[in-house]
Amino acid sequence: MSFQRFLLSLICLFAPLPVFAGAPEAISGDYYQRQLFTDDFSRRELGGSWSLYKSASVVKNGVLQGVELEGGGHAAVHQLLTKPYSDVELTVDLKFAGSPSTNLTFNQHKFKGSHAGHLCRVVVSPTKVTLRDGKTGVFNNEIFKKRQSKEKLTAEEQVILKKAQADFPVKLEKDKWYTVTVRIKGDLMQAFIDGKLIGSLQSPGIAHATKDKIGLVTPKESIHYDNVIVKVP
Repeated sequence: MSFQRFLLSLICLFAPLPVFAGAPEAISGDYYQRQLFTDDFSRRELGGSWSLYKSASVVKNGVLQGVELEGGGHAAVHQLLTKPYSDVELTVDLKFAGSPSTNLTFNQHKFKGSHAGHLCRVVVSPTKVTLRDGKTGVFNNEIFKKRQSKEKLTAEEQVILKKAQADFPVKLEKDKWYTVTVRIKGDLMQAFIDGKLIGSLQSPGIAHATKDKIGLVTPKESIHYDNVIVKVP
């Protein structure tokens, strides 16, 4: 071996690993021991823990069928208010039955530190899963106002937005049931589909200590939901 090749091999040996090699390991479901809420929609109507916003959704055949209210100007929101928590696991069975996507959201009721108390969310479509820290990103009060007024964001704000979101490609079929799980531990949020880790996002807004409202958000018509389970450590 020539001296140049020997030197190159040493450089490669001690060079730092690529960033993607340090991706977080899957958060174990064993961490979440206490069941906070469960609903299999076996009743004819939504239970008292739920509230609806801009929604024409119905419970039919043991399934919540998310439908946006005609003329409402907003996706259908099914809101679940619970005791405050920081770390949480949300599991829900869902099926695409016409709607292009669903948002699984984590907010704080009446929180003023971000638009409408939005904190973080996972957006699921048949082709992509997006993890988003809304508290420091798109729903940060200043950034939200600028985006609404179409005011140009600063370079720093654009960097913040980029860091507050991560996209992961998937291939999901319409009219097929999938089990989607979101786990939050500290500032780390992960999305799983049928037990497989799809992607992770680490961002400061995710660690918000007093989340207390979960949303199943359906644009257009429709997403079917079943077997909602919320657990905390």
